[in-house]
Amino acid sequence: MATIEVCPGHAGMTALLKKLATDLAAETESLWRMAAPGTPVQMLRLEERSLEAGRRIADLQIARGIVLAHLDHDFVQRAAHAARQQGDRRIRLTGRGWSWARVRLPGGTELRLKSPYYRPTRKGMRGRPRGHGKRGPSGVGRYSVLQALGISDGVTPMTRSTVCRQVVLCDSYAEAQEQLGLLGLSLNVTTVVRIAVATGTKALVLRDLALDEARRVPLAQTSHVAGKRLRVSIDGGRARTRRTRRGRGVRPGKNGRRPFETPWREPRIVTIDILDDNGKPDASWRPIYEVTLGNADEAFALLTGLLRVLGAHQADEVIFVSDGASWIWERVEALAKDAKIPAERYRTILDYYHASEHLHEALKACKNFSPEERGTQFKAMRGLLLKPGGPQQVLGQLRGLARGRRAAKINQEIRYLERHLDHMRYAEWRAASVPIGSGVVESAVRRIINLRFKSASMCWREDHLEPLLYIRAILKAGRWDTFMESHLKGHHWLTPVPAHERASEDRFRQAA
Repeated sequence: MATIEVCPGHAGMTALLKKLATDLAAETESLWRMAAPGTPVQMLRLEERSLEAGRRIADLQIARGIVLAHLDHDFVQRAAHAARQQGDRRIRLTGRGWSWARVRLPGGTELRLKSPYYRPTRKGMRGRPRGHGKRGPSGVGRYSVLQALGISDGVTPMTRSTVCRQVVLCDSYAEAQEQLGLLGLSLNVTTVVRIAVATGTKALVLRDLALDEARRVPLAQTSHVAGKRLRVSIDGGRARTRRTRRGRGVRPGKNGRRPFETPWREPRIVTIDILDDNGKPDASWRPIYEVTLGNADEAFALLTGLLRVLGAHQADEVIFVSDGASWIWERVEALAKDAKIPAERYRTILDYYHASEHLHEALKACKNFSPEERGTQFKAMRGLLLKPGGPQQVLGQLRGLARGRRAAKINQEIRYLERHLDHMRYAEWRAASVPIGSGVVESAVRRIINLRFKSASMCWREDHLEPLLYIRAILKAGRWDTFMESHLKGHHWLTPVPAHERASEDRFRQAA
């Protein structure tokens, strides 16, 4: 791992700038003088050396930018002011001079430099200090200039993005570490996990703040989905957590580790997407995936906030499609009320395939049917559900089968279907090009939870699970770049960017 160390002071930084310019020229010249390949293996080696040299050149340029920011007096002063304004207003920050900091660049180089450092002061405060010497979840001080550049946890924004993507894409932390090594980032597993969890934890805080505000304030006059057809679904998955047993009488085992339990948790997935006139997903609009480890009320509070942020009350149609879990349908009507969605534009649909499963369970109780007869009967009833008046006819046929010892099981399924009779107008909805299946959320559960967090013998710390689930959900929705930009600005990715920030970014791009 290469290291760039900056000598303290203005003179040291100026000297480093000259050295960086010389190193950049030398790297570029070395790259240009590489011999032409003559075999496939030589071609591979040329590609490897070129990519490695490209990473070194990129890191030199990035280090130059960080040093120039420290030499900009006005920028340093603005960063100091911003650092003092952030956080708890009761805790005053005072400058502690320039302190050593380490920054890992995206090509793997480590930059060591002195940067302005601010930490809490007790001047003017009364009483005995509590928790003296202990670091909080985010530390006790701030590197103001580095923070103003989006550098925290010892990594640049691009390094953070790369680490987080690999952690939630790969099958294990070890595989993520290996893939990062191929990209030039040599990091231990503890550092990799720390960066990803810190990113997800901050993102969850920003999300909760934004959605809490959306539930409190009046609805916006503008809408992301005005005139659109909005499909909403919610479902739960399963993942194992790891809880270490503590307390009196709990002793480490022979391996020196404390005993632990692995209870199941139910992450709840919310999906929102736009449909075209034919009831198919609109290819020009990426879906929204959200996840929470909270209970049913918290999941629906999350969904309510999302719908209010999007402006679902101005959509032409809001279609809620889900399976028949009671925790979902007990809260569906309140959802529309809280999100201010007009009743005439709100449809609630029981997933057709889950309704079919309950038909199958009812027919399984009929022991006088042969397997062939049961299959024929199921196929006929399943098709009848899709016809006008079909659900009522299916219920009538099931009531005729509810006799003798099998009556209890069949009546149980009949009661289920009766509760959802108004949610099974499949013929009407198919004619209006309205989807009747919740496959989009079932697929999201598989892609977000099952393929990464539910492998055999896999269990997760509870404080790690939700942050990692959240950033994987954003990645799988195809909204990573938008998320990272918003994350660096300190707001939820669905929150509109202030006009002055957009103007500043446009000027920087034009200058570049």
